Amino acid sequence: MKVELVGTGAIYTKYNSACTLVNEELIIDMPNGTLKQLLKSNHKPEKIKAILITHMHGDHIADIPFFLKHVFNYIKIDNEITIIGPTGIEDKIVELFEAYRFEDREEIQEFMNIKFIELNEEEKQIEVENYKVNAIQVSHGAEKPAYGYTINNTISCTGDSGICENIEKLIKNSKVTIADTSLREGDHCHMGIDNIKYLAEKYNKQIIATHLRDTTREELSKQEYKNILVVEDGYKFEI
Repeated sequence: MKVELVGTGAIYTKYNSACTLVNEELIIDMPNGTLKQLLKSNHKPEKIKAILITHMHGDHIADIPFFLKHVFNYIKIDNEITIIGPTGIEDKIVELFEAYRFEDREEIQEFMNIKFIELNEEEKQIEVENYKVNAIQVSHGAEKPAYGYTINNTISCTGDSGICENIEKLIKNSKVTIADTSLREGDHCHMGIDNIKYLAEKYNKQIIATHLRDTTREELSKQEYKNILVVEDGYKFEI
């Protein structure tokens, strides 16, 4: 499995917002600028078959209309793209199209081959393009529901979340976790350095920090923590 961290930053940084590409076929979240970053990195966006959305904040979904217009209107693919996300994700994407003064709902349905899978359970397993995707609710303050994902019991992505029982479940059920590490000290919305140190030590699993604020990135980079990686946008690995 080939994994690339397209973005590792939070909103107020020079880094791309958190976004992870798996085998050039699955992408977890699609924040502003994702399409251009994929093109700059010589990826072919039309290879993407599924978009997994952790939650509906703008820094996780803003580029979806640009991506869909690129692949369906410009490249003119005819294969289906699956979008998985919390209940209401279809309406939210239609709202984005309308806010950008792009296609309306009827045009999207007519000209774009999209399958929406909306989640409202605490945990759900989904088969997508021969991948086993396990979606599990995490804790992101008032933003409910929010999800983390595990793919093929190999790699997981927490999305934005404070530490909780289901975060620990994500880590236990995968070999590598790409984890929200926004803060120095975690709160009910985001994990911090204190949380990922605890998780890395408890489970002896590799954690790659993402959704990093600059101050958090700087502090993490000053020290070496066992099983914790701080990487740049575009970091690639195989597992």
